[in-house]
Amino acid sequence: MSKNSPLLLVNRACGFALDTPIGTEPGGDVTVWTPHGQQHQLWRLEASGEKNQVLIVSVANGLVLDATFEVSGDIHPVMSENTGQPRQRWRLEDSPDGNGYLIRSVHNGRYLTIGHDAARGWGPWFEDRHSRSSQQWMLLLPQGRMAEVG
Repeated sequence: MSKNSPLLLVNRACGFALDTPIGTEPGGDVTVWTPHGQQHQLWRLEASGEKNQVLIVSVANGLVLDATFEVSGDIHPVMSENTGQPRQRWRLEDSPDGNGYLIRSVHNGRYLTIGHDAARGWGPWFEDRHSRSSQQWMLLLPQGRMAEVG
C-alpha cells in the first residue's frame, strides 16, 4: 500500500467510516457514515514534517483533520486548512491485536473515538487511551467502483 493511496478509515466498534461532506469549509464537522467509498470518505496519510506524525487529508476537499484548539471537555475534530500546527498532526499506534490503529492527536494526546452504538452522522470525539474497539480504526483500500478517485 502506498503512503498516499486513498484510504477508508473504518472504526472497528461500529463499522462506520470517517466522513466529511464534499463541500465542507474550514471548521466543518467530521462524522461517521456507512462505508461507501465516495471521495468524502477517502483520506490520504501525508508526511507532516515531524517524525512519526502524519496529516490526515480529505481527498474530497484537501482539508486536514484538526483536533481544534481545545484540549479538554467535549471535543470533536473538524476540518481545516493545513497550517502544520500540532492540532493537525496525528500518530498512528498499532491496536493491541495488530489489526487496526489507534489515532492519537499530537495536540491533546487523546485518541479518536466513536462508540459501538454510534449512529450514522455522529461525530467522533477524543478520550484517554483505553484501546477498546471504539478507539481502533482500520485503514482500508477502497475496492471496485469505490477506487475511482478523481
